[in-house]
Formats: sequence, structure tokens, C-alpha cells
Amino acid sequence: MKKVVIKAEKICKDYGNKENLHHVLKNIDLDIYEGDFTVIMGSSGSGKSTLLYALSLMDQPTKGNIHILGTDISKMSENDVSEVRRKRISFIFQNINLLPDLTALENITYPAYLTMSKKDANDKAMELLRQFNLEEVKDKYPGNMSGGQQQRVAIARAIATDPDILFADEPTGALNSAAGKQVLDLFTELNKKGQSIVMVTHDIKACTRGNRILYLSDGQIVGEFYPGPNKLQSQQKREDEIFQFLKEHHW
Repeated sequence: MKKVVIKAEKICKDYGNKENLHHVLKNIDLDIYEGDFTVIMGSSGSGKSTLLYALSLMDQPTKGNIHILGTDISKMSENDVSEVRRKRISFIFQNINLLPDLTALENITYPAYLTMSKKDANDKAMELLRQFNLEEVKDKYPGNMSGGQQQRVAIARAIATDPDILFADEPTGALNSAAGKQVLDLFTELNKKGQSIVMVTHDIKACTRGNRILYLSDGQIVGEFYPGPNKLQSQQKREDEIFQFLKEHHW
């Protein structure tokens, strides 16, 4: 049986005041399993990014409990929660968020310095630059890289600390199709090596990389789908199956 790395219980998230209260997440119960590539989909405004931010400890739910890696977050101090965010989970943003005054190498080593020696961090960064075919931009600043290169650097930065769970919010949303495919190929390879991934996307091609798809509507999980193994299906058949699932949920 797979290990549960995140357990969300009755998660609610509200915005606004008593006169104008907006219920974004409504009593969500969810388990995320180790080694899974979980994809969260839904129409605009369904609450998918809000859910991702809650699961990744980037934001606190209004109500409910989140257990991450076996620990109840409500019983942890702010410092302990920050420690989990720094050392055990990582987040990849759609808008990339690289530090503009640091080179590719420096962007990757920056978070790694918090968890390992400078030598180990530099060695790890160089290994990732080679793995992601980024050696040519090692000394370049983000402004001198393509969008695809920037996103690959962001992924390298996110996994430099060997996180237990990798979160991604629309990681291909700002990329062209070729750069997007490169990023998704990296995600697929990471998952094959055992990396647990939780990704929000609106792109059906990105969605096909997951082995579990959750569909949100009006702040609730209303559908769940397990595509067949990638190696046993053609890409078109996989897309057709997922599209049918999404269509059934009024995507």
C-alpha cells in the first residue's frame, strides 16, 4: 500500500468579510500518495491553485487540518513549518520567480546553501545543469535566457534540496509548446525516479503526464481519474481518455 505524504481533512478557504464572504474551498478531504504524479484540473475560479497553495503550506486554510509527511501542521510552530517548506517540499511557479541578479548556477545553489555545505550545493547544481542541458547558461542571468531555459533552471532550483514533494502551479502556462514539452519531459523523468509531484494545469497535454487526475469544481473535488500507464498507451489515446473524463465534468 502506498504511503500517504499529505492528508487534507475538511479543508476550507474563505476570502472577504461577513457581508461578502467567498467560499473558495469547501470541506475538501484528500490524500496524496508517495511517488504519485497528481494533476489538479478545473475551470478558472474552481479553487485549484488555492488548494495547491494550502497543500504546499504556502497559505493557511480557514478551517481543516493538513498532515504533511506524517505531521499535523496545526500542531507545529511557524519555525517548524518554515523548516518543512525549506527542506522537505519545493514549489515551482508559473511566473518562474528566478532572482534576476543571480546567474543560473547561483539561482540553483541559493536554496541548497540552506541545507548543505557550499561545496555540496555547488556540486549538486552543476550535476543538475548537466542533467537539464543547461551548462551553456550556467553564468547567464535570467534576462538572458529563453523562457524554457528559465523554467528548467527553476525546476533545478526546486529539486536541488531533494524535496519529498514537488508542487507546480501551471509550470508550462507561459511557455511555447516546445519549451513546455521539455519541462514536462523533466517532470516525467523525475517521477519515474520516485519524485512525488502535485501539479495544477489547464493544459491537457500536461495533464497526460500524471497517473492521477483530480477535477475541482466550485471549491470541491467532483471527479478523480486514473489514466492507464504511459508505456501502454499512445499519446492520442491517453489524451482522448482524459478529454472524455474532463468533458463529463463540464471542463
